[in-house]
Amino acid sequence: MDKKPKLIFFVGYHNSGKTTLIEQVAKRLTEMGYRVAYLKHDPKGHALTDKEGSDTHRLFQILPKVCIVSPGRITLYERTEEQVEDLVQRYFSDFDFVLLEGWKSKKGYKRISLSPELEGFPAYKKSLQDVLSYLFSEEEL
Repeated sequence: MDKKPKLIFFVGYHNSGKTTLIEQVAKRLTEMGYRVAYLKHDPKGHALTDKEGSDTHRLFQILPKVCIVSPGRITLYERTEEQVEDLVQRYFSDFDFVLLEGWKSKKGYKRISLSPELEGFPAYKKSLQDVLSYLFSEEEL
């Protein structure tokens, strides 16, 4: 039987503390023995780990998939229109938790909110232990 990872969305506006909380949650879950992965939403395409004019940048202009292999890691560039759930299944199906930063409009999953204006568990006024308790609860907001 295939066990799917639990998807936890962290939503909030710029500089609301999403990444900081994700680091804390990821550390605690890892200490508890869980396999944890992370995906970040970049709806405007601003995030770059490559620079214009580099070999991989030039080749990615003409190829659908390019990969950089470095000691201890790979960086994969791939054109896709897949939904986040499909990406999780393809790349992270062997994890217990996938922590997703962004996707403010995504519904139907546990959501940790760091901005009062956004739906979700109100982490902006809760402790780390409260957030972890919510992750393991059956409750969805």
